[in-house]
Amino acid sequence: MYLIMEVLMIISVGGLIGVMQAGLTEWEIVLKSVASLFFVLEGFLGYRKAKGNRKVSFYILFALIASLGGDVFLALDTNKGILFILGVVSFAAAHVMFSIAFSKMSKIRKSDFVVAGVILGVLLVIMSIGTFDFQGLFPVVVAYAAIISFMVAKALSLWKCRKGKERVVGLMIAGGVFFLISDGILLFWMFGIGVPRIAQYANWIMYYLGQLFQARALNQNWEET
Repeated sequence: MYLIMEVLMIISVGGLIGVMQAGLTEWEIVLKSVASLFFVLEGFLGYRKAKGNRKVSFYILFALIASLGGDVFLALDTNKGILFILGVVSFAAAHVMFSIAFSKMSKIRKSDFVVAGVILGVLLVIMSIGTFDFQGLFPVVVAYAAIISFMVAKALSLWKCRKGKERVVGLMIAGGVFFLISDGILLFWMFGIGVPRIAQYANWIMYYLGQLFQARALNQNWEET
């Protein structure tokens, strides 16, 4: 059942890229919603199965649902208005939930803030030297960058507690890294000047792989956390 969900999600993403390449932008909201629905459904199935780690899986499932909301809001947005803000808030909430889930597995330490600061610093350097038009949304972008930087830092910290659940930790770390890559690409696609459309396709591929890894982590056999 999990494999079916993943295959359908991949097909939906392929269809999404296809309709955008053909210029059928009106289908974007449908296919993005469908593709996102599949990783939420896989996450829900994993949540029902993962009875021994509910305090972790609940937050991951909530994050997947919030991500679905963010996908819908951004797909509906046409002018970076209120729907864009709602989309950013939804994704920020998702990353906060992922951070809480990871913190349930590995306590927050000073090193997490150091790693998060390094990641945020790199993102700020990119934003300062790149050619961007933030359309007055720079504070929103920086706040979001800070949230995802901490989420990735907490994902990386899971490496210290991987014993007995190496596969789960590997999937969560991979998911966090793919989210960072996808958002980095999205930064250029949404605010960069003269960025080719292939950047959006790359963003979708990285993003849905990240969600797939997080959803799949819920249906693994792992020790109670």
